[in-house]
Amino acid sequence: MSAGAQDEVRVLLAVGDRELEGRLQRELPEAGIAVRGRCLDGPSLLELAAPGDADAVLAAADLHRLTEETLRRLAAREIPVVLLAQAGDAARLSRLAGTVPASSPAPVVAEAVRRAVSRGARPAAPAGDGSADAAGEAPGEASRAAPRLELLAPPGSGRGRPRRQAAPGADAGGRVVAVVSGKGAPGKTTLAISLAALFAEGGSRTVLLDADLRGGNVAPYLDLDPRRGLLGLASPGSPLSEELQLTAGFAVVAGLERPALAAGLREETVPAAVAALRGRFETVVVDLSPMQPGLLRPGDELLLVTGADLVSVWNARTALPAVREQAGGSVLTAAVNRRDGRDHYDAPEVGPVLGLPVSGVVREDRESARRAVQQQIPLVRSGGRVAADLGALARGLGADVDAPPEPRQAFFSALLPGLAGGR
Repeated sequence: MSAGAQDEVRVLLAVGDRELEGRLQRELPEAGIAVRGRCLDGPSLLELAAPGDADAVLAAADLHRLTEETLRRLAAREIPVVLLAQAGDAARLSRLAGTVPASSPAPVVAEAVRRAVSRGARPAAPAGDGSADAAGEAPGEASRAAPRLELLAPPGSGRGRPRRQAAPGADAGGRVVAVVSGKGAPGKTTLAISLAALFAEGGSRTVLLDADLRGGNVAPYLDLDPRRGLLGLASPGSPLSEELQLTAGFAVVAGLERPALAAGLREETVPAAVAALRGRFETVVVDLSPMQPGLLRPGDELLLVTGADLVSVWNARTALPAVREQAGGSVLTAAVNRRDGRDHYDAPEVGPVLGLPVSGVVREDRESARRAVQQQIPLVRSGGRVAADLGALARGLGADVDAPPEPRQAFFSALLPGLAGGR
């Protein structure tokens, strides 16, 4: 659901900088945030902040006389707090409040406020209990995040593993399978979602990161909360477990609802997210936008998705220089998607044009695609002939999933299970 479709959120604004306060007062209402009061220091904030009068507090991290005790008392009143932080100045307070860079545009600040309201107030940790644990989580967060931590085991603990191993000398950690495309809409996100589902089906602990900064589609496709994800990881002190959601057997880090929100990301946000996910998962599938080099390493895979028509192949070929830069030393292959009849190109034609090996060809299957969209499930889970094509593509990328039986074998297995099993 987009921010514009949500109810107005009421905030108590506590910012000492007049220029910043004035900008927020002008711009936040356009983003659906109503300023219901203003404070100039911590004590006045406590006087005005009463449950029911405001949905959240938006305060500068360097607000005069804003202390940990102030934040604990706000948490006791169940009032969520978002801190506007300068670089590095909110580390001592981040365990008790959400944070967002003070320089962020109003839509980014509004998203941070909505996330805080959705989650509720941070638990009031006792004084002196502020050190982060080895997993990078704030005290008091572990029990609340326990259901999501089930998938956060170190690589190697799953029953299956990708068949392509990291190159000798590569750092430890999970392998990244990144999916990218040129212009147009060749079905990149649809393939990325199905690949994540198939890696998970094969026993690999898998996470899907929506890192398409042009506006992510993974969250609406899978009916997930778009307020939890990549934007939250850009906030200092935000624990990884807070931004993970589970669906269809794998974890998801949702992307940006709108391209304008990319202004709230630091340059290192996506690489840092990939690095953190490598340490927790065996397979990291990344739905990637063009021109994001430096994420991959030897042993990783970069899959260039193209449609099977002339325009799509031309767009893929035009994108190749940027894609090769993204690939670095990783394995670069292509996938042909939505092939529909002999008028469309197949692997023997597309491979030479792009100068790439083709990892798989996925046929057009409109009925299965319609079911997947209606049910908000991975396309591979909707059945039909497309499932076999997606399975073959995933196996080519290292997923440990079984090939479907041959048609005659499948028929007799269903009809005569006892005979088919040799009994």
